[in-house]
Amino acid sequence: MKHRDWLRLRDEGENLCAALRQRGYLCTKQTRRLSWKVTQEGSSYVLIWLPAPVGDWSILPNNNSPARQQLVLIVQTILKSKKGEAISQQIEYSADWTRPWTIIRLLPNCQRYVAARFFNRQDAEDHQRFLKRFIPNVSFEVVFDPPEIEDSDDFDEQQLES
Repeated sequence: MKHRDWLRLRDEGENLCAALRQRGYLCTKQTRRLSWKVTQEGSSYVLIWLPAPVGDWSILPNNNSPARQQLVLIVQTILKSKKGEAISQQIEYSADWTRPWTIIRLLPNCQRYVAARFFNRQDAEDHQRFLKRFIPNVSFEVVFDPPEIEDSDDFDEQQLES
């Protein structure tokens, strides 16, 4: 695991524990691990990040007690609300008219991955040279990719409904 991923997960775990503390749980960080001991009213569990192949937060021990099920439900709702905030803050680049120059990574089976978008072609080509220098085994291409124009009929219907 890269250090930046470990730091991100540590912060995410701290945020989870802060939200659990607001609900009356006592959280104690375990040293050198991405885990916290979570206790409330005599029940004790461990909130831990399980790496690949799981790659998700888990509550141990894995029993079917009502206290554990309640804790799992709380953690899931906290994570969903955090992910919803992150998704709403993302910029939708496909509809961004100001960045038509795109660097794509060519994938097997005629697939592609948009690596970055730029205002002008020169910036895109400069970044492509940088990527080829530091990732020589991967194929990147600069393409002009304007956003798709929506049908005017759909747009008129939406205006009429509102």
